[in-house]
Amino acid sequence: MVIFLILFLCQARVNINRFTIIGSFFYIQDCMTLVNIENLNKSYFIQDKGVSILSDLNFKVEESEIVSVEGASGVGKSTLLNIIGAMDHFDTGTVQVCGVDLGKISEVEKEKFRATKISFIFQHHLLLPDFSAIENVSIPLLINKVNPNKAKQKAKDMLERVGLGERLDNFPSQLSGGESARVGVARALVTGKQLILADEPTGNLDKTTSKSLMNMVLALQKELKFSMIIVTHDTELASLSTRRNKLISGVLKPI
Repeated sequence: MVIFLILFLCQARVNINRFTIIGSFFYIQDCMTLVNIENLNKSYFIQDKGVSILSDLNFKVEESEIVSVEGASGVGKSTLLNIIGAMDHFDTGTVQVCGVDLGKISEVEKEKFRATKISFIFQHHLLLPDFSAIENVSIPLLINKVNPNKAKQKAKDMLERVGLGERLDNFPSQLSGGESARVGVARALVTGKQLILADEPTGNLDKTTSKSLMNMVLALQKELKFSMIIVTHDTELASLSTRRNKLISGVLKPI
């Protein structure tokens, strides 16, 4: 099991114009823009030879938007999502997510950022096999020090909202692919974060189940007003976005 290290923020605050320093986090006060990427470059080195993946890429996501990042396999879609989620490094450029400048924080602070600012929806769901549905959904709340009883109630409420009120105590091995996907969605939404990162969220589902899952996510998005970045090569899934982009030769272009 992955253990997340939680770093508490210092209470001292210093305000300088549009910047706020809270503890050692460096915040940029812009509540409307959740993702602001400028001139992002990322390369991988294979046998000492650099291979450019992202090249002077610019990208913005505003509040309550669903934005797609489309493209063929291997073009860098997941790399971009991992950078936004503070899971991967980048070479040069500026990456500001939920008010945090990711180029100015440490690895420990990135763990705190992932725990408190964003949620992921994964293609393979990544549910913990020895934990029930309600326990899997409770985990992000417990990481953030929510009272266990309150966490369990919140998890129950969210599972009911995704149509799994009768499956609370079932383990992942007892759930269908579509049900496991719904647990993954509930886990991503239960903490009420503003930004959801979805990497091929319907990639393992059949067409009917995929459509049902995304219709449910869209309904919840209208209600809860979160923003979501969907990385996919599925044009039908991407068509549900409010704004579409395609990654070509390391550059993100609007569709």
